[in-house]
Amino acid sequence: MVLFLLALLRTAQGVPSPEAENHPAPIKITAAVSAVTKHLTRSVPPPKTANKDVIGAEIDIRFPELSCPAAADPVVAAINKAIQDRLLAVAGEKPASTVGELMDRFAKEYETTVKETPDMPGAWSLKFEATIRHADEELLCLETIDSIFNGGAHPNSNIAYQVFSMKTGKPLELSSLVAADKMGELTRISEKHFRRVRSLKPDETYEQAGFQFEQNRFSLNENFLVSKDGLAFCFNQYEIAPYAMGITELTIPWSDLKTVINPGGPAARFLKGIK
Repeated sequence: MVLFLLALLRTAQGVPSPEAENHPAPIKITAAVSAVTKHLTRSVPPPKTANKDVIGAEIDIRFPELSCPAAADPVVAAINKAIQDRLLAVAGEKPASTVGELMDRFAKEYETTVKETPDMPGAWSLKFEATIRHADEELLCLETIDSIFNGGAHPNSNIAYQVFSMKTGKPLELSSLVAADKMGELTRISEKHFRRVRSLKPDETYEQAGFQFEQNRFSLNENFLVSKDGLAFCFNQYEIAPYAMGITELTIPWSDLKTVINPGGPAARFLKGIK
């Protein structure tokens, strides 16, 4: 699977700038809250070394920023902070304090490494894209894809889902969507979809198929997403299998979940009309 496809928009060398395209229209989240997509890019030219074939570094960052007429809305502030926190921690041992600092640090590390190991090809990249996958008066659901290449066999890539309450601005846990005594049933339903998606034979164990579940038993993670299509889960590379087996994404339709969803929870309305 292709983890991350973005058109790289080059800007003035070494200077982050807003997206050069026409400004995208705001995305309506609720009656009062909307979002605009922020897009920052930077092209870092290779430093002067004996190796004339070194390739420069590219940085491409895209994320939604929420706003509302009430400038001090705590829900909007909390969600924006959560998005920023994830972005600022995407590279380096310690989170950066600003996006500009994040870009500066990555560029400096690239330049230092190329000077110290001039035989390396360069071609570093940092890519971050947070996309709104679902939004309504109750929930905001984001998919964030980040990918960093700083040498080696392949980029380090990750897909993270986040589900926020539009009432509190806090991230929701899976347990808030599912009835307390139904987690085991959810796991069994999800396992059927997992085995189908990964084309496992009926009698094939996970170990035989190359997966690394503890005690060879399927289990769910907390990397989930809510949308009109259903409840989605994502298992990243290295999480349950070697890198070569890729990521696993599965979406369980709401029609399969009507017996497990908490009738008083934020996902209950997706079951309306399902027999």
